[in-house]
Amino acid sequence: MNNRFFSILGKKQIDKIIYANYRDLFEKVKEAYSLHNQNKTSNPPSYFLRFPDKPTSRIIALPAALLGEEPVAGIKWIASNPENIKVGLPRASAVIILNDYETGFPKACLEGASISAFRTACSAVIGAEYTVNNKNGIKLGIIGTGYIAQKILECFLHLQWNIEQVLIQDKLLENCQKFKSAFPSLDISIVKNHDQVLRNSNLIVLATSSIVPYINNLEVLKHNPTILNISLRDLASNVILASNNVVDDIDHILRENTSPHLAYLETGNKNFINTTIGDLINKSYNNFKADNPTIFSPMGMGILDLSVANYIYKQASKNNQVNFINDFFDS
Repeated sequence: MNNRFFSILGKKQIDKIIYANYRDLFEKVKEAYSLHNQNKTSNPPSYFLRFPDKPTSRIIALPAALLGEEPVAGIKWIASNPENIKVGLPRASAVIILNDYETGFPKACLEGASISAFRTACSAVIGAEYTVNNKNGIKLGIIGTGYIAQKILECFLHLQWNIEQVLIQDKLLENCQKFKSAFPSLDISIVKNHDQVLRNSNLIVLATSSIVPYINNLEVLKHNPTILNISLRDLASNVILASNNVVDDIDHILRENTSPHLAYLETGNKNFINTTIGDLINKSYNNFKADNPTIFSPMGMGILDLSVANYIYKQASKNNQVNFINDFFDS
């Protein structure tokens, strides 16, 4: 590697590569989970930068390394600011830095929000793939109909899941209407409250910006659906404790007032967590209680972003689509 070379990839380039290589990139996310399960990654806890005057906003650093056949290191630096939506800006913005594993030199900066949203959607679908028993005629419920929810539904459709019906609910009706208009060929119904979504769906996506639990009624979950707990803080402890629980990494999820973290603080133990998604992928666990809901709570790990970003970087390099800054490291 010439350490004087540094490259930049923007959103338009990244989106084209994602959609041209969707299935391969989906498998890259799954492979990263598998490598983590085999202890072939380095994935420290995420670091949260918070602001006293903006309690709903944060910037998170996710350092990580993949230690497989082609090692790579790097970091995602992602900001979440829900107030952006009011002024027509995306809630999330991010960059991903890839480092050369041998020298440590940064080799590329990629627009990260597209990658983060894609890998989040893949995580959700991978969670469903390994926890939903009957994949025919899915009745999908979505609470929180923002950008991430849209990407998750897109992922289900790209991977040809049979979505029979979709129920959606959001605090803002215009969000629901915008979401519905993005999928004109689907049977999508807007409902008034989240209990209607929970009661009438066998696969549920939680994709809100809630910072405190509001779902605590076990009665609406007595049909034992699968819940993809993407926003992490919607579910009260009693729901977590009455369910099968799958996470991406046990130590990572028990932080930052996530729903599993609150359940851990309440009980003082981790016994309510059944397994990790890596265990499911590597076929070493199948001991779920059939009469309980099943919840997948992915904290989101930097290794997933790196796996996707590195694949995109290699594809762009192969096709001469990277923008080099040749004197970036010149003294």
